[in-house]
Amino acid sequence: MRARSVSITLIAAVLPAFSAAQMPATPVLQNAWTNAGITVAGNYGRRSDASAYALALAWAPKASRFQLSVGGGALDDTISTRGAYGARLSIPLFSFAAGRLGTAAFGGVGFATGAGGLRESAFPVGLALGFRHALGPTRGISVYGAPFLLLIRSKKDSVAGSPEPPLDETTPLFRASIGVDVTLASQFGITVGYEDGARAGEKEFGPNGGVFGVALSYALRRQQ
Repeated sequence: MRARSVSITLIAAVLPAFSAAQMPATPVLQNAWTNAGITVAGNYGRRSDASAYALALAWAPKASRFQLSVGGGALDDTISTRGAYGARLSIPLFSFAAGRLGTAAFGGVGFATGAGGLRESAFPVGLALGFRHALGPTRGISVYGAPFLLLIRSKKDSVAGSPEPPLDETTPLFRASIGVDVTLASQFGITVGYEDGARAGEKEFGPNGGVFGVALSYALRRQQ
């Protein structure tokens, strides 16, 4: 019975540090639990017009009352490859069914710069609902969903001698994601997820379709 309890705890080692917290072209995936200590992850994201590659790091205190994730990497679209980075804070709210069901609130920010001084920012805010189940003494699986509001801000300053006017637009999009975390070993896991919902218009910045992502994570310290 104790082995099963430990296994349930270890499921949280596969963190939603994934999505590089929150870079453009990565899905907004958020689980309902945290893992005390530090977890690192390698991330890949893909939407119809861009791909993202990133490294992410997540930290939560011993009591696991919140989790802070940061990440950075490269955003590759049809025009250029450029740097992108982001951060996210998640706070577990309630758990049910002996800890197998949980909820959390989260908010994040992501940035990327484009050609000609264009700056794209993403601000997701939402709630997560997750279910986790032990697959033995050291492995487990967690399935979760997260509806959220995504604010996309596009800003570009005017350039002397250029006919293009300055740009400062904010587009609100209601979207949702679903993800699966699998603990492959006591400190090593994989995440797969997908996001879709309201889409940016033809001349607007932001996701214009679904966003797919996958990540590998390693917990530097087990949750106690």
